[in-house]
Amino acid sequence: MRISLIVPMYNVEQYLEACLDSLKAQTLSDMEILLIDDGSTDHTSGIARRYAQQDTRFRYYRKPNGGLSDARNYGIPLARGEYIAFLDSDDWVEPDLYARMSEAIGTADVLVTDIEYRFAEESKNFLMKGLSDWDASSIQKKALLSPLFAWNKLYKRDWFMSLGLRYPEGLWYEDLPVTTLVFARANDIAYLTGCPIHYRQREGSIMASKNDERLGNIFEILDLVRRRFKENGLSTQYHEELEYLHIEHLRLYGMFRFIRSDRTEEYYAKSEEVMKRNFPGWKNNRYIANLNLKNRLFLQYYSPKTAWLFHPLIRK
Repeated sequence: MRISLIVPMYNVEQYLEACLDSLKAQTLSDMEILLIDDGSTDHTSGIARRYAQQDTRFRYYRKPNGGLSDARNYGIPLARGEYIAFLDSDDWVEPDLYARMSEAIGTADVLVTDIEYRFAEESKNFLMKGLSDWDASSIQKKALLSPLFAWNKLYKRDWFMSLGLRYPEGLWYEDLPVTTLVFARANDIAYLTGCPIHYRQREGSIMASKNDERLGNIFEILDLVRRRFKENGLSTQYHEELEYLHIEHLRLYGMFRFIRSDRTEEYYAKSEEVMKRNFPGWKNNRYIANLNLKNRLFLQYYSPKTAWLFHPLIRK
């Protein structure tokens, strides 16, 4: 078996057929598609079972509801393929995606590919590179500066399993502690250019949420990232990249989300404390120079006292 694809599902009847149609159309026959039903209460179960009856590559499993990470973790030991991949059940892919990934990975431990953000308003769609083009001294460091999603990647199964990693359960931003360590520990990382994964943007996502208490999960997640890097003796080697990760999630794009919430002051104070304790010189991080002027100014000057200057620039 070449590839095991793990697809967690929970109450996605509106989007599931588009996802599973794209998987049924895959040109790679030597793969299994593990449909992990996380206790759905809508028609998700019936839809998934139907596809499993129509195509032998699909294998259906049902478990009690435990969340996205729990469903992924449930599927990992069931995988029989040489490689493991993940896909969220509201997204969809091009027909040759997994055939292309299978060919492109070569001897690498992990492969990354590009992403298309898809909106209801098509004019907003855009392509995001799976691997950063910022200057860095190694492919691992470039990868740590790239999108850290679990699902635009292909992992060598035995190597992935040897890391002993599982996705933290019950938290948002669950990809970060796994993907960061995967990149840091990889001997080699392959890159497949193109736009074969379509990332659906919908209400209820982290980016679309304003006051969900889970926005604050980022602090616990970043604590876990720092702890894992320290335990693996990688904190010094990847200090600048870890620092930039914190800048992005606590001081820049994360702060944009904090500003839109009702807990702005609390999140700002907490982010200040985390940065001062762990990365006191963060404003001198060299990767900041790659950002546009608006974002550089925001990082340099935003505070509760100057918030009124920046709020018009942050989309509500």
